[in-house]
Amino acid sequence: MIKKIIFLFIFLSLNVFSHSVKEGDMDGSWRVIEAFINGEQQENVDGLMVAAEGFSSVNWTAPDGNKYFNYASYEVKDGLVHVEILNHSLDEYIGAKFSHKPNFMGDKKSYITTFTWDDVEYTHRFEKVSCAYEKCARISDFR
Repeated sequence: MIKKIIFLFIFLSLNVFSHSVKEGDMDGSWRVIEAFINGEQQENVDGLMVAAEGFSSVNWTAPDGNKYFNYASYEVKDGLVHVEILNHSLDEYIGAKFSHKPNFMGDKKSYITTFTWDDVEYTHRFEKVSCAYEKCARISDFR
């Protein structure tokens, strides 16, 4: 009986506290809270993403201080977000495609995701912009 209760608790914990992406989950305004590049934590994190109806716009400041943007289309399918860059501040990235698998907290107001682009691994923790003034579940350590 104890084993069943423990198993049930673990099962519920996994399903209550984190979720894979579903249609509509990416919609909204998001800010980057933490970022890692190839496993190295970035000191100054500055990024904002606005997403709706299969399109997103992202603005960020790179570690070198340069500011960048991209405009992309995305499709949520089978727990993945498939992205195609439609416009980018660096022309060579226009048309690039990649996929990532966001892991959402239960309230769907924060998520972490890791993807590889140009042989560089990026890990980000995003929170809804609204978390600046409302209580949101937080992922504290995702490495």
